[in-house]
Amino acid sequence: MLAEAIVKGAGTTDFFCTAYGEHEGKFDGFRLGDGNVQFDDTLLLIEPAVAAAYAASQEKAVAPALPMPGDGEGKVCEGGPRPRLVYKPGPGTGPGPGIQPIPQAKAKHFHGSVSIPAATAKMKLLQIAEEIISLLNADPAANVSVTLEITAEFENGVPDHIKRAASENATSLGFKAKEWE
Repeated sequence: MLAEAIVKGAGTTDFFCTAYGEHEGKFDGFRLGDGNVQFDDTLLLIEPAVAAAYAASQEKAVAPALPMPGDGEGKVCEGGPRPRLVYKPGPGTGPGPGIQPIPQAKAKHFHGSVSIPAATAKMKLLQIAEEIISLLNADPAANVSVTLEITAEFENGVPDHIKRAASENATSLGFKAKEWE
């Protein structure tokens, strides 16, 4: 019953929002009005007023600076329409006839790499899945692949039961590479 109440409450902006941790004033996995909740010991419920203020601060932080039409000498405006355009000044000064918008070449590849502490892996992997992978995968023309690399070092050697269990789990989970040295 509690889980149902949390899912329903998180699905609106009236009761609370969710996150999966907080550090340095930032909420990890912040979700406002999203009932897609994973229940674990890192789940936070955030009051509506705090959530609204945090969401507003995040929107301001993300607003891109765009060039202003005109002489092209570094004038910018906050926010603005997308796609981002660079303006090539034509004959004359300032905005008006002769300004020719030139679309910038679009990026075609994304490659990202991040180190994740084992203690927060569950929370960070969920956050990466929600905030990066699902965003990239939202474009039906995108070909998104994810590779996870795990490195573990055992100062006194790995215990046999851990080695056996990790090897069996890696096999059943479809790991292509699983080596012990």
